[in-house]
Amino acid sequence: MDLILVTGLSGAGRRSVLSALEDSGAATLDSVPPELVEPLLGLQSQLTPTTASLAVGLDNRQADFATRLLPVLDRLQGSSQPCKVVFVEAQPQVLVRRYSETRRPHFLAQGGNLLKAVELEQKLLEPIRRRADAVLDTSGLTLAQLKQRVENLLPGKPHPETVLRILSFGFKHGLPQDADMVLDARCLPNPYYETDLRPHTGRDAAVREWLLRSDDFQTFLAMASVWIRWNWPLVKEEAKAYHTVAIGCTGGQHRSVALVELLAEELKADIPGLVVQHRELA
Repeated sequence: MDLILVTGLSGAGRRSVLSALEDSGAATLDSVPPELVEPLLGLQSQLTPTTASLAVGLDNRQADFATRLLPVLDRLQGSSQPCKVVFVEAQPQVLVRRYSETRRPHFLAQGGNLLKAVELEQKLLEPIRRRADAVLDTSGLTLAQLKQRVENLLPGKPHPETVLRILSFGFKHGLPQDADMVLDARCLPNPYYETDLRPHTGRDAAVREWLLRSDDFQTFLAMASVWIRWNWPLVKEEAKAYHTVAIGCTGGQHRSVALVELLAEELKADIPGLVVQHRELA
């Protein structure tokens, strides 16, 4: 089991780093005193021997934290136990702003002087920072960017690819709550008004052939394909598990279903793992 110790400056984002590690498959524990790291490691190995990585957030809210942690690091790093120390920090002005926005007290603040408290904590934790295997400065990072950085901390962990989901739906049944982008196909010709096509859906060849006779339908399809292809590299940079493009028509039976099916045929070679769902046909 690989051990990842996460510590750093208060307010820098230790819990966000732990959450990202948990999303990437690590078991996580937070606010652990240094003296409990080794006993917890042994207990975790017994309870869940198949766990590949254990990430432990260390409680640094005592002035003597560094002097208590250093002997633990000496023992761990001198043993056969794989151990990585991650130090999370941010620029002092950023930390002061975060504390001011959340109205949380800093445990070292005397008389409410946040900047002096941050600078004192930096000084106290400098010995730990020097021992760190990775230093993460969260000052200008979005959560998505932080998640990308954190994924690199897991040894041998393949980065999960974002899954593109293309979903058809009917507006009369409500918008899909998890959609990242919604395209409205209600402006296109409607096969519902063709008596022989009404019982069918956009999965059927007759419906698709009828729709493809429309220049507007073909333009809609082409522009949707261009947009998704252009946007896809940017979406993957956000490191989300899923990205949902929802296409809606009135009832979710004909136009939106045909568009989703045709888009999937066009995109599947370039976007592996693409998922197709038809909400109203389920």
